[in-house]
Amino acid sequence: MRVSDRMFFNAISARMQQQNGQLLRIQEQMATGKRINRPSDDPLAQAAIIRNNQSLSEVDQFLRNITQADTALSFGESALQSLEGQLLRARELATQAANATYTAADRINIAKEVKELYDQLVGVANSSQGGRYIFAGDKTATTPFVRQGNTTGTAVTVTPGSPVTIVTGTNDQLTFSLDGTTSTITLPAGANTSGAALATMLQTAINSDASLSAANLSATVTFETDHLVVQSNAIGVTSNANITGGTAQTILGLSGGVNRPAGTYVGDSGESGIAIDKNNTVIKNIPGDRLIIGAGGGTNILAAIGGLQSALETNNVTGIQSALTNISQSSEQISNGRVTIGSRLNRISRTADMLEDFKVVVTRLKSDQEDVDLSKAISELVLQQNALEASRSLASRVFTAPTLMDFLR
Repeated sequence: MRVSDRMFFNAISARMQQQNGQLLRIQEQMATGKRINRPSDDPLAQAAIIRNNQSLSEVDQFLRNITQADTALSFGESALQSLEGQLLRARELATQAANATYTAADRINIAKEVKELYDQLVGVANSSQGGRYIFAGDKTATTPFVRQGNTTGTAVTVTPGSPVTIVTGTNDQLTFSLDGTTSTITLPAGANTSGAALATMLQTAINSDASLSAANLSATVTFETDHLVVQSNAIGVTSNANITGGTAQTILGLSGGVNRPAGTYVGDSGESGIAIDKNNTVIKNIPGDRLIIGAGGGTNILAAIGGLQSALETNNVTGIQSALTNISQSSEQISNGRVTIGSRLNRISRTADMLEDFKVVVTRLKSDQEDVDLSKAISELVLQQNALEASRSLASRVFTAPTLMDFLR
């Protein structure tokens, strides 16, 4: 077959275009550091890279979960360590107070420190991390333990057009138990046209009561959205504000209210789990009802400290000895909680190590599939440049060679 100059020219041009394309591909690989810059470069390897990227993304998410769990558990362990220390101090005080040489006055003085310990225990039990209460179960936005006893009323309509009106001899009496002291309070007659005014009226009446004032007791009353909240200003196991009767109960929305003495648990039993690998989750909390209140057969730690306070205040040596037993059981309960948290921390630490090792292997495999071998790429670049230069040289000689016309001139 006769090869025309055009055919030869087309062949040379196609070859040079192919060499230019290969040269550009190698230059792109060297610029990006990647052997595969688009799926068409190596479809099979690209599919494997996608799978490896997915695996790495999953591993990174699991590692973030582990960091989150580690932070929560470590914070919880620190809180339990604090509780353990406070219980140790309570046990020391109970042991001292059980001594027959101590007088009633001595035990009352010890009761004052125990009262502060109780408040400290409630404070630790209400610990939060990142705005989430760690011992509230799934109700992490709710303060789990009541620090100061209170009563929350039901909805009351109170506006200038519909005031809450107290009438002397009709609805002006309220029987109120504050921190164990009960008194019947007489409310002032008049129309209360706002929630704030209603709360101020009731608080003033409570804190002006002679019986409560004589016992050095007081309360705070607030109006929250549509209901009254009456709260004791005291701390300790006896802190409570309970409406027990009176003709004013209904109009104030306090007849069907909810009373919560100090130490009441308002969280739930929920356990929060988080995935640490494809097949395993770890619980990152211990609900306060089980850990602090002793739900499921344990010891109520707050009740144990409260029992000690009451026994000290009443000079009850038998009660002190009983409280000492309960406090020892409470310490063991907290210790068991620390063991539980410790085992979870060890588990997530081992899992994190395995995930990090797996991540190294997958990253190396991905690099082998995707990354360019720079020394090899440089060699190929030189070869392609030489080949392209040779093609150009050949084309130049062929298309500038003498023709028959040159000889006929």
